[in-house]
Amino acid sequence: MSKIKNNTLYNYKLVIEYDGADFLGWQRQSYSKETIQQYLEDAIEVLLKEKINLIAAGRTDAGVHALNQTANFRTNQKIQSDKFLNQLNSILPETITVKKITKAAEDFHARYSAKQREYIYKITLRKKSVEGKYFHRIYSEPDFKKIDSLINFFKGDKSFKSLCKNKEDKHSFRCSLSYLKYSYSKSKGELIFKIRASRFLHSMVRGITGCLIDAGREKYSVDEIKNKFSKGEKIKTQYLPANALFLNKIYY
Repeated sequence: MSKIKNNTLYNYKLVIEYDGADFLGWQRQSYSKETIQQYLEDAIEVLLKEKINLIAAGRTDAGVHALNQTANFRTNQKIQSDKFLNQLNSILPETITVKKITKAAEDFHARYSAKQREYIYKITLRKKSVEGKYFHRIYSEPDFKKIDSLINFFKGDKSFKSLCKNKEDKHSFRCSLSYLKYSYSKSKGELIFKIRASRFLHSMVRGITGCLIDAGREKYSVDEIKNKFSKGEKIKTQYLPANALFLNKIYY
């Protein structure tokens, strides 16, 4: 790194992987240092010897993981990417890895420049001793015809007030859900959901996947879910646990 004597600000983009199990989510908290943002900012500040503000594309909740979180920060120091990357990873905990750092355009903003965010949710129908902590286990195969009916219904630009924990939202709870599919391997006993949208509300992915599973196991009828969703009424479905949720990719 080399210090610049003028007021030039460089904008740097990071791609980050983390295991969120031991953290209180991405966003820095006043009452605890156990957040992804706090650990990353502290490590970067050690190397740059200046305060920085790290902006993420999505604020993952407590316990949620990321395979390719995107963030950016500004500094008046010019960074040698490979060297800085190695130094940064050497002082971060094993559960957080910066995979890539590159110089970004001046107007790049990890959150506001993002067009789509993509999550995956992993479900297993079998006991897993090695990877089990990254899957949510169910004990019977759901009715996929019911799941398919709801998937088609949920897609589009709609209000997801019924399936999130937000009490207020300045965009009237509306999100443009462009992609919602699953893959099921009967031989492995694995059911993987992939969901992509312009934005996500608090616990929205876990609410949608929980609702799909509940419908597939006939805990709620498809018609009842559609009726309540259309009216913006709370659907008392399960919010699946955070351990099986991964922020997969950010689209710009």
